[in-house]
Amino acid sequence: MKQIVLFLFFIAMNLHMQAQDTTRVLFIGNSITYFNNMPQTFEAIANSHGDTTAVTVYAPGGTGFVNHVSNPNVFAQFRQGNWDYVVLQPGSNESPGYSYPISETLSRGRILQDSIYKYNPCAKVLFYEISYGVWGNSASNLATYNNTMTAIRNNLTYLSDSTETFFAPVGEAFRTAWNQDQNSLLWGGYGDIHPNAKGSYIAACVFYATIFQKPSRGSTVVTSLSAADADFYQELADTTVLNYLSNWRINTFAPTIDFNYTTNGNTISFTNLSTNIDSSFWDFGDGTTSTVFDPMVTYGGTGNYNVTLTTYKNGCAKSMEQTVAIGVLGVENVKTWSGSFIYPNPTKDYLNIELEQDHSKYHFEVYNHLGELIVKTNKRSIQIAHLPNGIYYINVVNTETLESQIHKWKKYS
Repeated sequence: MKQIVLFLFFIAMNLHMQAQDTTRVLFIGNSITYFNNMPQTFEAIANSHGDTTAVTVYAPGGTGFVNHVSNPNVFAQFRQGNWDYVVLQPGSNESPGYSYPISETLSRGRILQDSIYKYNPCAKVLFYEISYGVWGNSASNLATYNNTMTAIRNNLTYLSDSTETFFAPVGEAFRTAWNQDQNSLLWGGYGDIHPNAKGSYIAACVFYATIFQKPSRGSTVVTSLSAADADFYQELADTTVLNYLSNWRINTFAPTIDFNYTTNGNTISFTNLSTNIDSSFWDFGDGTTSTVFDPMVTYGGTGNYNVTLTTYKNGCAKSMEQTVAIGVLGVENVKTWSGSFIYPNPTKDYLNIELEQDHSKYHFEVYNHLGELIVKTNKRSIQIAHLPNGIYYINVVNTETLESQIHKWKKYS
């Protein structure tokens, strides 16, 4: 019975780990999104590159943001999944601003975005820049198409900047291809804005490059295209996306987390290097906390303190930790200099010190993580096999000038 329970436990854990490693993408759109199973092709391309992905599509034909904001099924989708990405496709005439002013589409987009973050605070929201259709391959038709695509691009940039998100430049990839060759249709026909198999394949490759920021090229998924056509459109999509990330606002508003600090005795001044965040929370590892962006703290004693910075964006929390050593070596006014080499690191039996200067002028102090002096010697090879595994510090001291250089090293068995 015990073996059965353990077996079921390991199956459950494996399924949980698989779920954790899967990128879950929700597409909200209309027939432009679902034609030729574009989202499923994107999923297959991602999986072929080892980026395990699962897509869900809700795309009633003929709809746009104006419909989605009053459709309870859309909001049910937001509630049901633990989404990593949510793709929002404005309607075919919302995108260029023909049916509604872009400001109205933005207001509706904000409602959708707020609901997404309510149920999925760490989801990344992106817009689908569609390609409008063409009415022929004459010079005037090309000019009309490019004017419409400029309006769509400007509107998608406006939506992204206003909501601090980004967009997948599918329309830009179509535009590049059509301007190069007006004999290879990417739509169902003239006057049809729906993509044909080639167009949907381009869109799928653009979404892969946009979401994973890696080339789609090399995928063996070609759908109904020839291998040569698939390769051509993969390269087109990759070039469009990856060579111009900032144009599509990819990473422009992505939150980052980082911090550094300076030491003055027991007082530490922290500098928050995080960007695109709403707020910060510090845990200084000594029982005290702060919400100040760049805090300062004075520790009451020596030792190592694990400092954790947590940042928030749209309710999504991210954390990072650094260990701050206070008075670990008990050395006041330490001056640093170059010219010493500590090896091997990590080490098992011996720690060696190589100096560019005269070795006779130096001694070496080994401290544990509590700041306790455990070895003091002038030997350049220190026997450390007897020490417990862990993190240690060596202070290289010039006995004439009292200049010091501190090195961190690790002992293992």
